[in-house]
Amino acid sequence: MQRWLIAAVLLALAGQMHAQGNTSPTTNPDARESIEPFSDLEVGGVADGQYLPLSLGRDRTGLGLRTRVSFGWDSNIFKEDRNDDTGLFGDAVGEAWVGHNFGLIALGVRGKVAGRLYFGEPDADQWDMKLGGFVKVPYGGGGWGFGISADVLYQQLQTYELTGPLTRQDDLRASGGVARIHVGYAVSFLIFELGLHGKTTDFSEENKVPSYDNWDVGLDFSIYMSLWDIVELRPYVDFSYLWFRDQIDLQDDGTLLSQTDDLQLLVLDYGVDFKVDLGFIEAEGRVYAIRQDDSAAGFNRYSQYGLRGAVDFNFYEPLRITAGIQFWHREYDDRIDVDSLEPGSTQKTTFERYAMLWGEVAYNVYSYLYLGGRYTYARRMSDINTGGYAVHTAALFLELNF
Repeated sequence: MQRWLIAAVLLALAGQMHAQGNTSPTTNPDARESIEPFSDLEVGGVADGQYLPLSLGRDRTGLGLRTRVSFGWDSNIFKEDRNDDTGLFGDAVGEAWVGHNFGLIALGVRGKVAGRLYFGEPDADQWDMKLGGFVKVPYGGGGWGFGISADVLYQQLQTYELTGPLTRQDDLRASGGVARIHVGYAVSFLIFELGLHGKTTDFSEENKVPSYDNWDVGLDFSIYMSLWDIVELRPYVDFSYLWFRDQIDLQDDGTLLSQTDDLQLLVLDYGVDFKVDLGFIEAEGRVYAIRQDDSAAGFNRYSQYGLRGAVDFNFYEPLRITAGIQFWHREYDDRIDVDSLEPGSTQKTTFERYAMLWGEVAYNVYSYLYLGGRYTYARRMSDINTGGYAVHTAALFLELNF
């Protein structure tokens, strides 16, 4: 039976459960993989509040290939509430991986490429390319394990979250590299894991604005729990430090703090990943909170709360039905919402919200070949004027998955 949802371990870099069977951490704690069904085969997916969707790929052993070709309709190509521009698009995405667990060591490589073409709208073209790999000492039946995973990336997407609240760039390219080193210890049904991660990102701005090039380093800690081969939980905490090379820190009214104080951000991300596998229904998701603080002035300080999840219905083996939701709310501490103030009113802070609903149906027409359709609705809201959008997309696709 094809399994569309796999273990919800979004920052984990340990193993390949789906490729090797659903075993408990006591027998094969490295047998799990990180997957994000919300954008796994999507072109131009939106990150949930992060300024740029650069992230590590998934560590997998075995040999795999997934490709999808879609043709569809977009109600709002440039993601603007005003002057909506509908259009037809064609896109293609493919990913491949090869790896092997030799017992004392596991290693592998991976690659992904995606692109979308809007007919008659060359400025809206998107692409996303990633190449990476991993090497690790598996946990085995228990005890210590460690490893490293890394990717290089190059992409052009339409919407980037550049410290917030909402910055739209329709032709902004980014390149970068990201890596994570982890060490952990497995005992009984638990795995304790500590990670160190780093990232560098370079932008190619076409507008004459200060660059958003930055460095990002951080620590994370998580505990994996597998209960009766039905429920998996992963509470985690991640602390990151970001330093922007050309951006200047801003005061809460948006004016420059100084001419020399580079923007620095501290980000605390914590939450719980979960998965429930009942066979005929599989569900996975994350409940989380993010606290961001800037280096001095408070313009970028906010608290954010969110959830995202997906459910796979396996009532009829050749038919794959998947539905998902993503939502977050963010409120800034000190940034004044000057657009909505009226004479004599009190000041209030800025908020943002994002919600996305999607559904997908695919039928196994022959061997590894699937024919299906996908619908997505996304809404981004802000109490800053013009700070949001709504967009519908609908597409038919042909997918090869093995």
